[in-house]
Amino acid sequence: MTLIIGKNIGNSLRVDSDSKITNPKIASNRNSVFSGLLKSIILNPYISVSYAGGVETAQSAIEELYKLPNFNISTVKKELLGIHKETNFETDFLIASIENQGLLYKISEGKIDVSNQSQWIGDSSGFNMYQREFIPNLKGTEPKQIVKAHENAFEEVVKSGKIESIGGFHITVHTTKNGLEYLMKMSVSIGQPTSMVVQANQVVPIPFGDAKTGAFSYSYLISSNPFHPAIGIYFPMGNFGTLYYPRLTREILMLKNVDVFNFAKKVKEDFKIDLTGIVKDGDFMRRI
Repeated sequence: MTLIIGKNIGNSLRVDSDSKITNPKIASNRNSVFSGLLKSIILNPYISVSYAGGVETAQSAIEELYKLPNFNISTVKKELLGIHKETNFETDFLIASIENQGLLYKISEGKIDVSNQSQWIGDSSGFNMYQREFIPNLKGTEPKQIVKAHENAFEEVVKSGKIESIGGFHITVHTTKNGLEYLMKMSVSIGQPTSMVVQANQVVPIPFGDAKTGAFSYSYLISSNPFHPAIGIYFPMGNFGTLYYPRLTREILMLKNVDVFNFAKKVKEDFKIDLTGIVKDGDFMRRI
């Protein structure tokens, strides 16, 4: 199925999702993170839609939403509830909205439930595992502490492989000064223990390692224009990047044999999306 968890933390919405597809009828259902799909779709800076359940129904529902003349929470709720009922509750939806205030709408079992605190949809065993990871590691009530515990718990569920229906990439939608945006981040593993001695005011390259040392890294790059939401994931060890741009296509767009700068350039030229984020550039990290 999947796992989608939405939370309102310090008056800021956050929705986390995995990307794994487990429906055996879907041709892309292979043992690869690149066979998944984006399950949290930002429609505009004020509304995002996430889904769990029937993938084809969900993707068709998103495509129907894109046919609307404009997006507002009333119209989006009505459209998705109708599709949910017409397909015999096959697919659940979680809508995050900051149109008036931060609210989370869950469409499940033929009805809409609204909360200003939290909602979840998907695999109950995955949610139970998340709770076991989240609650014991919550060190306080400050928003930063809650976010850290939540993010680590969700990441553990996705990466552990213990829940068959959950995996792939960990995608986050969160509130920023620009509205709802995908979370940009960079993950690095140098593959083997490395020691460094850094003196005051000294710039030292980080020994990232390479494929031979088991190193890996990837960067989540987001559209700099919140009204054209998209997310790209670049893999420097493999010299390729992937782009999720649901307004154009439900599929993953893959660009091979490009460094990160040419990846961003190609995305801008081909899809008019200007990507930004933190990337690995040789032995350094920098913002593009």
